[in-house]
Amino acid sequence: MSLKMKKSISTLTGTPHGQAGLTLIELMVGLVIGLILAIVASSTYLYSKQAYSAVSETSQMEENGRFALDLLAKNIQGAGFVSIDPKSQGAQGPSDMKIRGCSLGMVNPLAPSATTDLDNCVSSTPAGSSPSASIATFYDTDAYSSTGAAYKGFDCMGNSAVTVPSATGGSPSYSIRNYFFISTSQVQTPYGTTTMGQLSCAVNPTLAGGTATWQPAQPLIPGIQQLFVSYLLPSANDSTSAQARTTADALNLNVAPVTWSKVAAVELCVLTKSIQASGNDTGTQVTDCFGNSFTPQPYQSYRRFTTIVNLRNRSTS
Repeated sequence: MSLKMKKSISTLTGTPHGQAGLTLIELMVGLVIGLILAIVASSTYLYSKQAYSAVSETSQMEENGRFALDLLAKNIQGAGFVSIDPKSQGAQGPSDMKIRGCSLGMVNPLAPSATTDLDNCVSSTPAGSSPSASIATFYDTDAYSSTGAAYKGFDCMGNSAVTVPSATGGSPSYSIRNYFFISTSQVQTPYGTTTMGQLSCAVNPTLAGGTATWQPAQPLIPGIQQLFVSYLLPSANDSTSAQARTTADALNLNVAPVTWSKVAAVELCVLTKSIQASGNDTGTQVTDCFGNSFTPQPYQSYRRFTTIVNLRNRSTS
């Protein structure tokens, strides 16, 4: 190879041996550009993850609220139902023992040991808690069956219905006595420990003329922070229209005509709370089901859901 050709090759490659490298400035510029791209990609990922978590938590709150209302509504709609027994010689019809409630909760719903723990109401909100009501529903069902094709006759805790012998010589009935209330527990989040409410259930398994084996109450739906219940009575001008609103406290006085048997409809309100840190409602005033306003803690969100449920099994008393 001639000297002229060698010189031409060196000029094209930039080095005597045909290898090109990066200068320190070029290397630094490349590193800076790569770092900027990594930061942008990480920020986009974190923002997308936070947005997804907020949307997911909001959807979960709404699902919990609707599920809680649906569960309570189905029990209220069945309240007062009695099984018609052709063998019975007595009068049959919807029971006056349909629903009961407490404006601020029951005495000892978490670990009842007697019917008074569920039937008696507290007079004030326990210290450190938000006000929340309780409601109980009573109705008949079929005999218990755990087969896949006929799973029936069970209460809100999955136990078989209480067998009640007939007082008029007929077949026994099977009673469901569900008590719904809000219990609380402590949960850990990335921003510390917070109190989580949950719709819970207790049952009254007392047998007729005997004793019962009581069981601790069970949580049903998480994220339910508060329950409020008001009761609608027939208006003075129209007995078929539920317009006169009253409270459980007034009904528990059992002063006619304000009695539990007169209740025609139930108005429900549940307040849900985000279980994990999500959307931030801080700075936004939230009104709870009792009409109280408060400001949420950082990284907490609340939603309120309401509905009115008509009692289907109304008696004439």
